[in-house]
Amino acid sequence: MTSLDTFTQVTSDLRVMARLTPWDTDCFGFAVGQIDTIECLNTVSDTSVMESFFQWLDLNAIRLVSCRIPYENLTESMLLEVSGFRFVETVLHPYLELSDSRYQEESGLSIEPAKLTDMDTLDAIAAKAFTHGRIHADTRLGPALGNKRYRCWVSNTLTHPRQKLLKVINEEGSIVALFITEMASDENIYWHLTAIAPQYHGQGYGWRVWNAMLAQHAREGIRSVSTTITAGNVPVLNLYSKLGFRFLPPEMTFHWLRESKV
Repeated sequence: MTSLDTFTQVTSDLRVMARLTPWDTDCFGFAVGQIDTIECLNTVSDTSVMESFFQWLDLNAIRLVSCRIPYENLTESMLLEVSGFRFVETVLHPYLELSDSRYQEESGLSIEPAKLTDMDTLDAIAAKAFTHGRIHADTRLGPALGNKRYRCWVSNTLTHPRQKLLKVINEEGSIVALFITEMASDENIYWHLTAIAPQYHGQGYGWRVWNAMLAQHAREGIRSVSTTITAGNVPVLNLYSKLGFRFLPPEMTFHWLRESKV
């Protein structure tokens, strides 16, 4: 079944489910889609599903499609590559059980909900702090578009019904970091975005800020924290490891880009 904003088709060989992503479409100014499910059920010999999928892309004038699959799904990854998708990143999923009291409050740091008056500062952080994401990694798109996406994300979160935009303030009253969080369940919180302001890099804020966030979550009764990070962001991966996070199975991200200037 296929509608204008979604695509679903299943044969004995292949199952594909995709949708338009209005948030990215509004941010980028052109139609963006996402494959939520691609599953090879047998040896893929019937190409009709992918042909129908590309007809759906044409119908919606979609210029960019993302797809994330488990790292071990090599059959699906090869199908994506044959279909014109390109690998752009490996992503890891840090996960932490907050069952102990090892995370302590950090003197001099406070964590508060962001306000409208903070948005200029937070926008400046979002414009420069995120350099390892999939849009940045895809050289066909470039950092300017990646920065725009993160700025849109931070701006939209201030009024988001589920996600929370938090600021971390230091001893001098300056915003040194931002976090976007969302309750994934009653006891699990998901970190969508985490960033130290670029001007505070190298000053020891990474450990202090992350430790302060974990201590606050523990006080709030949250039992676990999960997030996603690209494998190329080695300093932050090391930080998560030092904080006691373990890593769930990795995934691969692929992009399809229409042959026209973005």
